[in-house]
Amino acid sequence: MASSPLATGENITVLRKAHGLTQRQLAARANISLSMLSKVEIGDRAAGHALVAAVARALGVPIERVHGQPYEAEHRAAGTNTAIDALRGALRGYDLPPAAQVDARSLDQLRTDVEQLSQLRRSGRYGKLAAALPATLEELTLAIHATGGTAEREQVFRLLVDAFYAAHGLVYRLGYGDLAESIEHKLAWAAERSGDPLAIGLAHWTRVNSFQAAGDYDRGLHMLDTARDRLDSHLSAGSPAAITVYGSMHLRAVTLASRAGNADTTQAHLRAARDLAARIRHDQVHYQLTFGPANTAIHDVAAAVELGNAEHAVTAATTLKTPRGLPATRIGHHYIDVARAHLMLGDRPGTLTALENARRAAPEQTRYHPMVRETARVLVSLHRRANPDLTRFATWLGLAD
Repeated sequence: MASSPLATGENITVLRKAHGLTQRQLAARANISLSMLSKVEIGDRAAGHALVAAVARALGVPIERVHGQPYEAEHRAAGTNTAIDALRGALRGYDLPPAAQVDARSLDQLRTDVEQLSQLRRSGRYGKLAAALPATLEELTLAIHATGGTAEREQVFRLLVDAFYAAHGLVYRLGYGDLAESIEHKLAWAAERSGDPLAIGLAHWTRVNSFQAAGDYDRGLHMLDTARDRLDSHLSAGSPAAITVYGSMHLRAVTLASRAGNADTTQAHLRAARDLAARIRHDQVHYQLTFGPANTAIHDVAAAVELGNAEHAVTAATTLKTPRGLPATRIGHHYIDVARAHLMLGDRPGTLTALENARRAAPEQTRYHPMVRETARVLVSLHRRANPDLTRFATWLGLAD
């Protein structure tokens, strides 16, 4: 089995000492509780998104460095590192004809391939997605240079937007933050050439990811406000696609505001999202984004966790019915947040049950998610007696032999 990377708390200790800081000094720089930092470093408390972002900002390091991502040993064992290297090559020449000979296929064939990529992303099948992406991106790049008509070129650029979005979801989840950020700009480049305002909206929504990951919440919220303003005229038409893109911007704002600890702004965006969700009645997927009543409720649970209201998170999760057809990654992420809420309440059985639910919904996403590793590590440290189910889960994650 591949050796497990250091826990986030252990990484913080190493990075803090490398910068010559005491716990008290780092806590002051990061504007976090000294008691919380101490518990995170020794593994008695899970490091949440906001704390990790604050520490990374205070130390001047990427957030992936604090988490210990990418988990290189695991990627080598799964073979995804080789696919990521090939993906880097395909992305490098995104606006150039492919260096190697690539057979041109029809637009319908390319559309089928891109939809398959999107399905793999939504189901969290990262190994297969990583293997398929490079060739499809190169074919789309060839199609751009081989297509003459404006309308047809715009269709190719629209497909390229979806392919870049799938690539972004892959590399971000696997912990390649620098590569994810570079893809955000390529996605925007393709969206601007697609002639589709909603594709441009997706590009803005995606770019906010880097601000969210870095804990730059205010600028991320400002970007979302600007992006919604640009879509106001399309929202008034009331198409489900426009509502989905616009509503998804409110949901991303919920995430940013809650991680910033701003409860009022969080609730304002939740109310706006609920109003929009009521207009389409059930969750839908448009422009690779999922929006509707259930996903809005999922964000309510996640926001409660970030704001420290674990009781509300667990209560809301208990009453939430996830509809059929909701992407596996959405369901998996929801259960990860539910697990964090149960851990905050000291409910160890509930924590493990939620982690197992996340694993069943989206196993690869669960295995590579830093919050799962953090939650599981703390759960292991809290169990003073043997727990076979927990041991099996920790072994599957690579935290135990």
